[in-house]
Amino acid sequence: MPLLIVSSPVQAQETRAVTGQVLTPDGNSLPGATVRIERSENGNEGPLGDQTNANGNFRIEGVPTGKHDLVASFVGYQTLRREITVGPDTSPLTIQLEAQTLALEGLTVTSQKRVQEVQEIPAAVSSYEGDFLDDIGVQQFDRFSDFVPGLQVQIQSPNNPGFVVRGITSDDGDARVQPRVSVYQNGVSISKSRGSVVELYDLERVEVLKGPQGTLFGRAAQIGAVNIIQHRAENTQSLRIEGGIGNENERYFTGHVNAPIVENQLFLRVASLYNRRDGVVSNKTGDALNGKETFASRGSLRWLPTDGTVVDVIANYQRDTPPGTSFKSGSFAPPAGTTDPATAAAMGPDPVLEDDDLFLDRTVWDVTLLVDQALSSNVTLNSTTAYREFDSLERFDADGTAAPALQFDEDAEGKQFSQEVRVTYESTGRFSGFGGANFFWEDGSQRVPFRTDERSFAALLNPDVPLIQDNGQPTLIPSIPNPETGDQISLKESHQEAYTNYGSTTAAEVFLDGTVDVTEALSVTAGLRGTFENMTGEYEVTNSETPGRLGGGLTGASPNNLFAPTGGRLSESDTFWSAVGRLAADYAITEDINSYATLSRGRRPNVIEVDEDGANILDAETVWSYEAGIKGISLNDRLEYSLSGFAYDYSNFQTSVTELNDEGEFVSRPRDSGKASALGLETSVRAALTEDVTVFSNYAFIDATFDDTDEDGDPQELAGNQFRLTPRHSVSGGVNVDYSITPQVNAFLRPSVRYKSKVYFEEENSENISQDGYAVVDVRGGLNVRGIRIEGYVENVLDKEFIIDGGNTGAAFGTPTFIAGDPRFFGVRVSATF
Repeated sequence: MPLLIVSSPVQAQETRAVTGQVLTPDGNSLPGATVRIERSENGNEGPLGDQTNANGNFRIEGVPTGKHDLVASFVGYQTLRREITVGPDTSPLTIQLEAQTLALEGLTVTSQKRVQEVQEIPAAVSSYEGDFLDDIGVQQFDRFSDFVPGLQVQIQSPNNPGFVVRGITSDDGDARVQPRVSVYQNGVSISKSRGSVVELYDLERVEVLKGPQGTLFGRAAQIGAVNIIQHRAENTQSLRIEGGIGNENERYFTGHVNAPIVENQLFLRVASLYNRRDGVVSNKTGDALNGKETFASRGSLRWLPTDGTVVDVIANYQRDTPPGTSFKSGSFAPPAGTTDPATAAAMGPDPVLEDDDLFLDRTVWDVTLLVDQALSSNVTLNSTTAYREFDSLERFDADGTAAPALQFDEDAEGKQFSQEVRVTYESTGRFSGFGGANFFWEDGSQRVPFRTDERSFAALLNPDVPLIQDNGQPTLIPSIPNPETGDQISLKESHQEAYTNYGSTTAAEVFLDGTVDVTEALSVTAGLRGTFENMTGEYEVTNSETPGRLGGGLTGASPNNLFAPTGGRLSESDTFWSAVGRLAADYAITEDINSYATLSRGRRPNVIEVDEDGANILDAETVWSYEAGIKGISLNDRLEYSLSGFAYDYSNFQTSVTELNDEGEFVSRPRDSGKASALGLETSVRAALTEDVTVFSNYAFIDATFDDTDEDGDPQELAGNQFRLTPRHSVSGGVNVDYSITPQVNAFLRPSVRYKSKVYFEEENSENISQDGYAVVDVRGGLNVRGIRIEGYVENVLDKEFIIDGGNTGAAFGTPTFIAGDPRFFGVRVSATF
């Protein structure tokens, strides 16, 4: 709980200000540390005190001259007690705290825009330090989510992720559709689906907040937020390099260098990563699929022009060029093969392009400027300025067979700019909080070219003709009857058309959030964010250069075969006003145990849907959240635990549908699916049992379904169905064992296990498009010898087969496809730290 400052008057005694800086063991500033005067030689009791600002500085006013006990403390560090003498010539103090030899990491967070212990946050929060993620080999969001209760992340490819928080999925690539889950990087939203996947390397920590977080993380945080804090440049010299090899021709490198440029004032840090692995699903008609190739690099510059000013410039670049994704048909096997998603595929040759290999080429880059200016010992002005772009082209075979029927590209791009100004008030008194304003602009598009051999496409649309023959070869229908004359129409060997959607948003927001300590044990937090949005949705389908011959009587999309032409770009704009907020109370049962309860409202912005039939504006999806929990940090920071229960009520729940409509036209658009609700609980435990053994575990249960009736009391189409990508039960855990063989040699072993119960991949809950429950075991181990680490790892030790997605675009045509999960991976890595 924050320290309440009460100044005791000292009769006829002169007072002075005590100033200084609190540092970590390696000499870096330590924001959020508490510094207080506990006892004076004259018997006066303070307590006088302050918390360090972003630069680690503190200032305690009104300290009587004479000798005092000064105490500095911060979670995860040994409390320091020092006798000081305050007089006319008192110099600024430099206080260096030592790390506790036996304590957990990740016990502090900045989710509420100030440094706090995790148990002080009146919400369900999971926080993991970058070092912990390195120890268990986590560098992708999907692996990270396995260790966070209530979070699921599905990555079909870096271009196509799904973030799921407590049953709610945010994965739509349509440029007109807004995300439900905020993904933040260094204080900036990167939530747009096609630009949200970044490699998790050289991190300070990752924080995950569940429940509506609009007050803290903006308009996209309808149901939760993932907050990535990357390492900033530090006032120290360090170098780390790591390389490795593995099966499937894996090649891996990462590292960083950090150095002061101007002593105590200007620092530079550069970090990079490269990771490549061949495809694990062989493709009889092209390159192997489901591989990885990523290069990422980051430059960070920190400038300390004054004692109260911190300026950070962070630039990120990432390029992903893996082979294509194996959307393998579950209905038609490749020649001499099976429909098992993990076995060899035979993706159809492209009927138009000479270079028909499947692939992804995605680039994401951003620049962020962060300025923290201390206006006083309690007030800080924070400014965040950012620009970001992504551009990705993915080629995939949507029917998942050797037939050249459904060849698609997704060409997505987006730009965004944001500016936030915030004033943060951090006090050891009764009130702390922040308020400010945010401006956000984004513009993006999603173009989807479609290519087909009409002879194969006609077979796909004919329920009486198999797409693939018994010998594994495609079925080709050379002609179809003219519906008007009965004459035969010869079908083309190649045809191409495309649709494009466009979305742009300009938003302005104001927000205010604060915490009041009603008593020493009870605190109340309230927050409100108001948003104005000007949004435009556009849609365009051009006529194919060579008119299709199936669009007349068969699909109704003439002169195209699949997408009905719009006769130009259709556009619709509108403005929206909204408000979200939260009300929370937390009560300290003991000094180490807090309980909390929250009521909050979340919102997903309106969707402006535009197609050949006109414009349709879907109502904003809203949710009311009710949550209560208990959390604590005990045994001198060696034990962290939490338990929370929650309930959600959704209105105007938005889902996406991809199907052939009654006229035979292919449509992919959002829809309003009415009311839904969720109940659940989450629990997590981490403990440092000894200096050598740390254990962790978490469990989540969620019952998230569509209600029986809608807002008007009418039966709903999806009544009782479970939310997609949402297991009812998920659990994970592991052990970190470190053993000192000699003072210079340390051995370590880190086994872990993760389990998910049955998952449906579509809201219709088809049993044939689901994955039964399964568990995956991983293990890492090795030696540390004088700063050099030699590590071996095995992921999916038992080589468990499972799928990460099913249905997809092929399901709209009656041939659902499936994506296999990662098989057993193993390898060796060597790292050195200087």
